Amino acid sequence: MARSGCIYGATGTYKTTAIAHFARYIAETTCKATLLLSADGGGWTPCDEEIAVGMIRPYQLDISHDRFLPSLVVIGRGYWPANSDELDPDLVNFVPIDWSEIGGMAVEGFTSIGTGLLLHCSQKALNTGENATSKFGREITVEGQTVMVGFAGNSKAHYQFVHNQLQGFTKAIVSQPFKYVLFTGIDKKVDDENRRTINGVSTPGRAVTNLIPTWVGDFIHAQDYSVPRKIKVPPPGMTASQCKPEQLIETDVYDKVCRYYFKDHPDPDTGILFKAKPRITHGAVAALAKEFPGGYFEPTPDEGFDVYLKTLDRLLAQGVLREDGTLSKWREMMDRKLGRVASAGK
Repeated sequence: MARSGCIYGATGTYKTTAIAHFARYIAETTCKATLLLSADGGGWTPCDEEIAVGMIRPYQLDISHDRFLPSLVVIGRGYWPANSDELDPDLVNFVPIDWSEIGGMAVEGFTSIGTGLLLHCSQKALNTGENATSKFGREITVEGQTVMVGFAGNSKAHYQFVHNQLQGFTKAIVSQPFKYVLFTGIDKKVDDENRRTINGVSTPGRAVTNLIPTWVGDFIHAQDYSVPRKIKVPPPGMTASQCKPEQLIETDVYDKVCRYYFKDHPDPDTGILFKAKPRITHGAVAALAKEFPGGYFEPTPDEGFDVYLKTLDRLLAQGVLREDGTLSKWREMMDRKLGRVASAGK
């Protein structure tokens, strides 16, 4: 089973850049490429450098097409488009993933896929356990022909169907022999079944907001902050070429800084906690806190999530070799008590 993680946060918190960093980590540790399954509409421009050299192999999932759901299912079973640059989903040919070339996968993301599944249910007026809301249609002329375009709302069963498909896809992908699978998502505030306000990954409805952290290993919230900075600019109505240095006026600009939290932290506006967690042995929790005081790291254009993963690798590789040696001493004590003798070379 692959290690896994999810980075969730507002739009503009460099989640796609984190995928580029992630691909560099996979390339460095496995000498293999990373698959990028994107259902987001914003594109993958921050990953263009890695895509150009083959480090990332992307595929755009069309959430409005009839083949969206079956495509999601077969990808979860370990298949990938042989012609991933094909824009017509009807012409895409899925073949088994070549594990000698592929080491990681990024899925962008929970929010877009959930929206696509809900859209699929309403457009097809699917009956998924209870009657869907009434389907209706309107006529429109296309290329001289009158066609009927159908519409329908979503039933309660549709939301349960979406949640089941999201969970099934996540578990299927993580069961494939990747080194690591990275998911992304948008954050949102919802009221849970007990009417408590919680922060989590945005998906249709609210039932799985508390469950998604249990589907993955590392669960990281990307929190952005605006940091003011003063600069001098020309006064209103003048350009830089028209302005003399003594005419410049001081004004504030705001730079965005992101923190990627792997520990619960409060929303800076509401104080409501965002859930986050690392996937690491309990003996290394204190060491991880020393590496990243405050329970977060700040990504830059050059590095971020890859540094976090390398740190986890290093701490996990230490295994039972804790600073106080207690676990090693325990093993030695049990060996003596049970009369076990270590074999040569061990």
